[in-house]
Amino acid sequence: MLAAALAFALAAAPVEVLVVVPLCDGARLACGNGALGDPRSLDGNLYWGARFGAERFLKNRSGITVTESRPGAAPVLRELHLVRRAAKGEREVRATLVAFDGERIDDALAYFIDAVRLRRADLVVWAGHDRLMDVAAPELERASRPASVVVLACESERYFGPTLDAIGARAVALTRTFMAPEGYLLDALLVNVARNGPDERELLRQALVGAYARWQKISTKSATTVFSRLE
Repeated sequence: MLAAALAFALAAAPVEVLVVVPLCDGARLACGNGALGDPRSLDGNLYWGARFGAERFLKNRSGITVTESRPGAAPVLRELHLVRRAAKGEREVRATLVAFDGERIDDALAYFIDAVRLRRADLVVWAGHDRLMDVAAPELERASRPASVVVLACESERYFGPTLDAIGARAVALTRTFMAPEGYLLDALLVNVARNGPDERELLRQALVGAYARWQKISTKSATTVFSRLE
């Protein structure tokens, strides 16, 4: 009886998701004109305040409530706290999005790796430029209980995969090609986590493929090539 009650309580507990978003830096990437590539523009940056940016897209989605938005201490520009209400058969999802100054992407990377190693959430997500394309991966020891991880960045299986393996983290979703790490993918992720928990790889992959095909206006077959099939 006690074991059953404990299992139910754990199953019903909210899922904690932490999303690290280094803003798009036009000095490094083709972000677009004006504020799209301004690494400190919360209102207009491609990855944060633009039409498909993380904050702008998510805060307007049905079922999602912004519970807090506060400025961060440099290099963090903003912390955004969201709750996705649980429908029948779902779990509540509590998400924290951390916007980093795009010029301080190395600080964002260090923060992300620490969050994974120290399990600061059930699921830790990187959504932005694949910095490990540009710099050598850090040498890290295995963590005792790392978080599950999603990396929405170009070719993240190739560049982030070995680092995640080295610390013993379980990658739930990675990518195989160049791609756009936009807000509709985070929305699909939160919906899937609410329904299936933070560790169902294939179900999450299907959700990301569907969202990418819809919003990029490409075929499902094409979208399928973007996301890694993890065993």
